[in-house]
Order: sequence, then structure tokens, then C-alpha cells
Amino acid sequence: MSGSRFDSHLHSRGLAVPGVPRYHSIMRHPALSTRRATKPAGNRRRVRRGTPLRRTRFTVAAFALVFALSACGSGDTAIGRGDRLWADSSYNEALAEYILAYRQGGDNAALARAAHAHARLNDLEGMRDTYAQLLERAPEYADQAVYDYLQFAHRSHARDDRYGLASAIEAALAIRPDLPIGELAAPLARYYANTGNIERALFFFEKALIESPDEANAEFLYEIGLAHERRGRCQDAIGFFTAYRERESTGQNAVDARWHTGNCAFELGRAARQAGQPTQALHYLSIVLDLGVPENVQDQAWYEHGEVLFGLGRGDEALFSYQQVVRLNPARTGQLVQAALRRIDQIRFGF
Repeated sequence: MSGSRFDSHLHSRGLAVPGVPRYHSIMRHPALSTRRATKPAGNRRRVRRGTPLRRTRFTVAAFALVFALSACGSGDTAIGRGDRLWADSSYNEALAEYILAYRQGGDNAALARAAHAHARLNDLEGMRDTYAQLLERAPEYADQAVYDYLQFAHRSHARDDRYGLASAIEAALAIRPDLPIGELAAPLARYYANTGNIERALFFFEKALIESPDEANAEFLYEIGLAHERRGRCQDAIGFFTAYRERESTGQNAVDARWHTGNCAFELGRAARQAGQPTQALHYLSIVLDLGVPENVQDQAWYEHGEVLFGLGRGDEALFSYQQVVRLNPARTGQLVQAALRRIDQIRFGF
């Protein structure tokens, strides 16, 4: 049903309410779009390749919030009383009347009003339970549910309630898996990263990369690298840290990205040597040595580097690596230094 026909349909049935925007006004309301208004229309991203952006907007023709706020007749019914209480901002009392109306007649419209009242009262559990019941009976109320979940998520974000933000967005995505969430993706990803749910953190960081402006993407690359490192996926982490450093060589996290790159490369280099993969080992150990970080593992990295080269029969190159171990430990104490000195004697004197 088109917007104008939808408006006419509401008026013909007495469902239009003074002060409630018509269809086209609702479609232009900022709350129904996570896109930034300042972006030129020609440069708007698509949420998925081959999927026009307009398909991600809500189909407001089915948006039951219009009905939830409308007066449904002059009779002294529970819904009528609830609507009058709602108009007076007596939301708790209105909710009680809507629940009574549903219990009396099993009306989906009453249940939809009750779900929206729970949302208005910031009652997350009540909203989820009521919408779950409603959508099982009447899936056409999905857009109203998604709208209320998004509004709840924005309010939670404004008061720094990360749990409320996550719960509301997850509920909305359960209804609309491809729903764009814009600026909410990054704080949600950080919430999951901080709670140890790395897989979910990566999912929302990827959404942030897709749905955020290009200038914000560099920081997401660094954070995605951290998430991969915490997950034990150092090879993936190095790729994101390197991408970040290439874009933000003097950024606020450039030094940290460099350190994390070296740390991951050291772990990968040692693992490759132990697995009998000398080429991979030399590649990653060379990264550690070229970066010079982490500083506290440089002597160990030089020793591992020398061991790989020694095993390949490249004695002169290995000798240089062992000498660096001694150079970094001028007191010549410790097991690592003694092992390096033995290798130096073995290369020089053959024993």
C-alpha cells in the first residue's frame, strides 16, 4: 500500500490521530534511519552488495505504532481508557488497561499497545516477552517491535547502559538479521570484547566497518586486531594491525599497534620453529627484529632466529644472530646468553 493510500486508509477508518505524523512524515523521521543526514545521496553505502538501501528501511505501512497511539472509538472499553491514559502520559495505568483488554478479548491490537507501553516505560523484559507473544500471533507487528527495540537501544546508549543496548539490538536483529544499526555497532562491539565474547565483538566490529564513515574505520581496524589477538588468531591480528599502521602511522594507537604486531609475530615465529616450518619462522621473527618490539623479547627473538638459520646450515648468518644475544646482555649472565655463546664457539671452532 502506498503512503498516500495508507494515509487515506487511516482517515477512512477513523484511525488518524492529531499530532501523529502521516506515513510520509514517519518515513522521513530520523529515528527510522541510521544513516547520517550529511552524507550525499550518491555516496550512501549499501548494507549488502546488490541490496538497495531502501530495502533496509522499515515498511511503515505495516508499522503498528500508529494504531497503538490511536483512539479506537468512544466506548468505555479497556482500550479506550488505556488510550486516554496514554494521552495524559499515565503510561503505567495505560499499560494495565491494555493488559486487561487483551485478557478480556485476546485482541492483538491491545497486545501491541501493551508491548509499546513496556518499551515506553523502559521495561526490557516486559517488552521482550510481550513482543515475543505478539509476533508469534501476528508477525505483521515486526516493524513496530524493531522500532521500539532501536529506540530502547539508543536510550540505553545515551545513559551508558551497555547491557540494555546489547539486549535491545540482539532482539531487533533476531527479527531483522540485516538491520543496519549505524553508530551503535562500535560500542556494542566493545561491550562484547570487554565481556570476553570475542566472536560477537568481531561481528559488530565488521558491521561498524561497513556502516560507519571511512574516517572512523582506521580505529576499528586496530580494535579488530586486538579482538583477533585475544582470540588467539595472531595471523589475522597482524593483518589488521598492519592495515591500521598503514592508514594511521601517527595515530593515537600507532605505537600500541606496532607493539602488538611484534608480540604476535614473536608467538607465530616460535610456534613455526617448533612445528618445523623454518621459512615461516624466519618471516615472523624478522618482523619482531625489524620492529624492535616488544623490547623484552628481542634477545630471545635473536636466539630463535639464530637457531633457525643454524638448522638450515647458514652458519655465518646464525653467528650474527647469536652475537646480538650477547650484545643485548652485556653482563653475559643467564641461560640464554650461555646457550648463544656455545653456539658461537660451535660455529667458529667446530665443537
